[in-house]
Amino acid sequence: MLALMVSPSPSRAAPDGASAKSSPDAHAIVASLKRAPPAKTKFAEVRFSGMLDRPLILRGELEYDGPGKLARRVESPYQEAMTVADGEASVQRGDKPARKFSLSQAPELEGFLRGFAALLGGDADTLARDFTITATGTGKTWRLKLVPRDDRLAKRMTSIEVDGAGDSARCFYTNEADGDVNVLLVESLADAKIPVRPTPPMIDAICRNIPTP
Repeated sequence: MLALMVSPSPSRAAPDGASAKSSPDAHAIVASLKRAPPAKTKFAEVRFSGMLDRPLILRGELEYDGPGKLARRVESPYQEAMTVADGEASVQRGDKPARKFSLSQAPELEGFLRGFAALLGGDADTLARDFTITATGTGKTWRLKLVPRDDRLAKRMTSIEVDGAGDSARCFYTNEADGDVNVLLVESLADAKIPVRPTPPMIDAICRNIPTP
């Protein structure tokens, strides 16, 4: 279920011009990301997993309906709908009956969704209760790094990273403890052309708007 974002890329460089001296204000960045519900965005998701022969590429739509309320619809290569509200998640694949479960049964999903909702709500204080937040970048581009405070979540996910520019997030990265990588490209990058067999550096280049050969 924790397939909403991306991953460990230790070789990934910080945005151009980033330095300790020019680190932006993480709380100000989070506040700038606030979206009035309902807020929708298309997305493209790339999953890098040791269990897959090649990365899986998904496309669909995300919807933020207020604190604790999210919806995610996958349109290709298969159809799946997930809704989260009032501490419960519902997942439906194709024409099969929906499966419902309490988020308390999946602490890693609960933690991720709580953080994701706090980002979309521009709520830095709530985000800081669940994650240690740091920021790097310049006035034009920035990267947030969220490290979970909860030990249960930390056993499944080492960090979330968000690349963006101005008041818009472009890519969400989730670093999972088992080494799997998921990347979520949103807003202006949702329709980005992604190779059939993408590599992490290729996706990083798209997220950072770096021309590739």
